[in-house]
Amino acid sequence: MSDPRERFARFSGFGRTLEGLRDLVRVLEIDFEALRRPLRRCDLGRCRGTCCHDGVYLDRDEVAVLSSLIDTHRAELEALGAEMPPEPIVNGDWLGVVSGPKTATRPEPMAAMAENYPPHFPDTACVFLLPDARCALQQFAIDQGLDPWFYKPATCWLHPLAIDQPDDGRVVLTLHDAGNDPQRFPDYDGFASRTPCGVSPATGGRPAWEVLSAEISRLGEIGGRDLLAEIRTESGAD
Repeated sequence: MSDPRERFARFSGFGRTLEGLRDLVRVLEIDFEALRRPLRRCDLGRCRGTCCHDGVYLDRDEVAVLSSLIDTHRAELEALGAEMPPEPIVNGDWLGVVSGPKTATRPEPMAAMAENYPPHFPDTACVFLLPDARCALQQFAIDQGLDPWFYKPATCWLHPLAIDQPDDGRVVLTLHDAGNDPQRFPDYDGFASRTPCGVSPATGGRPAWEVLSAEISRLGEIGGRDLLAEIRTESGAD
């Protein structure tokens, strides 16, 4: 079997992560109704990277690759404007629901900077979020002549898309709304459905599958499926 790092090397440093994602994409169902809801692409100047406020949880492959990147290119990342603490990857525990390694955060007045910042989101930001709300990992990859998402964790570039795995064994590509956001609790009013690029329906928006066509195309490429063609056919767009 070929090395997954080589199989996906043209667009990602996380070969083992994408190998697992490939297996999911090959069998996933598409929630066509959810992906037809209107969305708008976020404006970093207004949202200030709201979805990056708490960093991102990482799998083993992402931890290994990012740790190596930081060890080798810390100076370049800092030159971009990233505030790199001694430990940029830490162990997190989010409301007792998710735990494990994640990118560290720093204090940041997000509520004062971002429009309509959800009141239940803390005033923190991922350490890789640059002062202009770009991602340092993405900008570093671009500067190196690599795919923009080469060093970007899958959870980040997929947002606000979700790959759900219900108890019935299915795998579903969907978009959460306020009613089914899995991170909605009595004292926490959701995550993906509360970020600017996840709020739906969006006034003046376009179908989510069109707005997120780049992300859906990449997913299809990983799994060997033309997901966009499947969606267009079902939606009568072809």
